[in-house]
Amino acid sequence: MVKFPLKKSINFLLIFFAGSSLMANARELTEFNWLATESAPADYPMQIMRGGSFRYHGAENDGLYIPSGGTLYQGWGNAISTHAVGPALKPLPDKLDITFYSYLEDVFYQGSFDLPYAKILSLFREGVAVDANSPVYNRVMVGIAPGGTVAVWVSGKKTVEVFFGKAHKADLSWGKVMNYPENERAEFVKRRQEEAVEPEVLAAIRKNGIHFNQWANFRTQYQWVPTFIAGKTPKHTNVVYFNGENDRLLLPLEESVAADTRPVPMRLSFNSLMKGETEADVFIIHFDEAETFAAFAKLGSKQESLHFEFEPKLPKSATKVRLCNGKESIQLTKWTIEEW
Repeated sequence: MVKFPLKKSINFLLIFFAGSSLMANARELTEFNWLATESAPADYPMQIMRGGSFRYHGAENDGLYIPSGGTLYQGWGNAISTHAVGPALKPLPDKLDITFYSYLEDVFYQGSFDLPYAKILSLFREGVAVDANSPVYNRVMVGIAPGGTVAVWVSGKKTVEVFFGKAHKADLSWGKVMNYPENERAEFVKRRQEEAVEPEVLAAIRKNGIHFNQWANFRTQYQWVPTFIAGKTPKHTNVVYFNGENDRLLLPLEESVAADTRPVPMRLSFNSLMKGETEADVFIIHFDEAETFAAFAKLGSKQESLHFEFEPKLPKSATKVRLCNGKESIQLTKWTIEEW
C-alpha cells in the first residue's frame, strides 16, 4: 500500500472537501451576479425599444431591463452594452419581453417568450462550481435580427445559446416610438442604414434582399473535431461559431466532448510551436461563410464524423485548412488569417 505524508494527506482532504462543498453550494444557488446585454448582426442595423426586460423567475412584474436605444450592428453574439443596475445577486430570468426595430426592413417587431429557466439555472450553477470567484457566466444576452429573429445566450468566459424564436410584426406609431418627425422617416432610416453598412454590402442587400433564414441556418450542428497534422497538438483552441456561441476546447478532446455536435466555426485560434520548443506563434483564422457552410453540408450531410484539419505553416498565409469525413476531403481556400 502506498503511504502519503500526513501533511499532503490533510491538504488533499481539505481540497477534496472544499471542492465537494463548492459543488453542493452551487447546486443550491438560485440568485447570481449577472447583467443584461444585447446583440445584433453586422450589416443589419437594429434597435431595441425601451421597455424590454428579462423577467425574474417567479416574479410577474419584476426583472432586469434590456439596454435600449442606439443602432446595433456589432455582430451576432457580440455583447454591446452592460448597465450595472439592480442588486448584485438576483434571480435568473424565465421570460423575455422585447420590442425592436429593423432598419433594413423599416419594420417593428414585438414578442414575449418563455425562456428555459432550468437550462439557464443549470449553466449558471455549473459556472459557479468551476470557479466561485470568477464564474463562467455573468451575462444574459438577447440577439435580434431581421424577420423577427430572437436569440438568447448566457455568456461570460464562453457563450451558449439557450433560446431561439421569432417575434411578430408590430403596428406601432413610428414617430411616437422613435421620437422623430414622421415626415422625416425615410431620410432618417436611409441615413442610419448608410452609417451602419458598407456601401457595396448595402447595395447587394438592396438588390438581392435579406436571407431571413440565415440565423436559423447558423444553428445547424455537425460532429466535428479540430485536428492538427503538423507539429505538436496545441493545448487548446478557441472557437467562435456563426450562431453566436464561443468556447475553448481543451486538446486532445475527451471522448465525450469529441462525440458532441457543434455549430460551424466562424473563427478559430490556436498556438503552434513553429520556431522551436519555446516560442509559440498565434494563428487566428477567419472562415468564409459560404465556402465553409458548403463544405460542412457536403461532407456532413449524413451525420458523418468530420475532422477539421489544420497544417500550420510560416508564413501563416501558407497554412493548409481541410475538412475531411474519412472518405473525401475539401481544402478551404477563402479563409483569412491575422498577420501580426
